[in-house]
Amino acid sequence: MIDLFLLKVLNIDKVMKTKKLVWILSFRIAGNDGVSLEAVRWGNIFKRHEFKVKYVAGDLDRRGIVIPELHFNSPEVYELHQKIVYGNNNYKSVQAEIFKIAGKIEGALRDALNGKKPDLLVVANVFSLPMHFPLSISLKRIIEEYKIPTIARHHDFWWERKRYLKSSMFPFFKKWFPPDLPEIRDVVINSISQKELKKRFNLGSDIITDCFDFSSKKLSRHDGFSKNFRKDFGITPHDIVFLQPTRIVPRKRIEVSIDLIKKLNNPNIVLVIAGHSGDEGHEYENKLHQLTKEYGSRVLFIGDFVNSRRRIIPGTGRRVYTLWDAFKNADFITYPTELEGFGNQFIESVYFKKPVIITPYEVYKKDIKPLGFGAIEITPSVAKKDVNRVLSYLNNTHKIKSLVEKNFMLGQKHFSYEATWKKIKKLI
Repeated sequence: MIDLFLLKVLNIDKVMKTKKLVWILSFRIAGNDGVSLEAVRWGNIFKRHEFKVKYVAGDLDRRGIVIPELHFNSPEVYELHQKIVYGNNNYKSVQAEIFKIAGKIEGALRDALNGKKPDLLVVANVFSLPMHFPLSISLKRIIEEYKIPTIARHHDFWWERKRYLKSSMFPFFKKWFPPDLPEIRDVVINSISQKELKKRFNLGSDIITDCFDFSSKKLSRHDGFSKNFRKDFGITPHDIVFLQPTRIVPRKRIEVSIDLIKKLNNPNIVLVIAGHSGDEGHEYENKLHQLTKEYGSRVLFIGDFVNSRRRIIPGTGRRVYTLWDAFKNADFITYPTELEGFGNQFIESVYFKKPVIITPYEVYKKDIKPLGFGAIEITPSVAKKDVNRVLSYLNNTHKIKSLVEKNFMLGQKHFSYEATWKKIKKLI
């Protein structure tokens, strides 16, 4: 039988000539979270190959279609999520509420379509992590009715999150995350998820990892704006910046970075935490602030001044930097994460030629390290041997250069836009 997906997506040469429309849809496409960054990168890749791209989300920091109800933080949706995940409800007790909100969202999506379906829909994480139950239902209905060829890209799955494993909603999760439709091609970002998806649901999938524009020279160069970064945050030219470029959530294990800074015992080392908390509450960030006070270490929380776009705050003159400005001004990257779908910050560190201090997580061990990439590996306990390993790089510029140059070449080969396009092109 001919694959329905392949029937629906037109010949790639014809697509390039006629500028076919791609919708990239997610809860939000804004800020520096991995899903948003990858959605924009895929958009850039499609544009380079003569596609027209439209972003659709509940929160956007660029042009596109904003439908506030798509965001998992919209009041009705958030309240429903909390009730389902943390309450003792069964599916029947919340079913009517789920489908009521789904109906509203489906209407909004139909209005956005305006009778013209996209030639290809890319759905980012909506069908894998149940943060928005009604959206998964309404989107499945739209895809099925309009017969829209869809790539469902899965960054994280519900069975990887402790809060979902405590829920009584497993039958619902299994039906909708992800849905099984002939119009949908499932794409995962690591081999572990690929095997687990096959094992749990007998669904085949393609692996397309996170990526970065390794051909761009502009992002890595300092300019008049980025040169103010250190001065604005009270960092001297003699200081050594350890950058934690992640969101502030427990699985990033930022307390390990703070512990490392303390044990290195160097007054010139400053840990710069560039991310935000929010999606999972502020309790963890408060704990980190308390830990910083106890240790007396130099730790800067600068998330309020790091965003996806540069700007100057009116009336204050304060500069808001991009994450790339933070990378340019860093000497080392700390990445003691416990769990990652792949590792955006690892790839970004490779592009910016910064040595990464890492606690090896499963995907890194399975899919990244075997490709030849190198990192400064430590344990979560930050033992004396870990401190000595970091010190051996801290005082050896030749060792650092050898590591980052090799990583960059491997990054170009495996994680560039060009390498990613080859995989997408094969898929469609």
